Amino acid sequence: MVFIPKYRKKTIFGQIREDLGDVMHELARQKDSRIVDGHLMSDHVHMLIEIPPKHAVAKVIGFIKGKSAIYIARR
Repeated sequence: MVFIPKYRKKTIFGQIREDLGDVMHELARQKDSRIVDGHLMSDHVHMLIEIPPKHAVAKVIGFIKGKSAIYIARR
């Protein structure tokens, strides 16, 4: 999966960048998923994620993307 912020704004930097990886791993665990590999760039995120068949891919990705966006907005 590749996450791209609206208008490719350079929002993933500094302290947010260091904490965002841990936040995404925790959110994936809440949905019984596991992030196998990932890279945080300045304007997008590459992520290889294992999702069990009992969860819809769109629901898990939407959950992770939505909750991580709330985290970034609060920081």
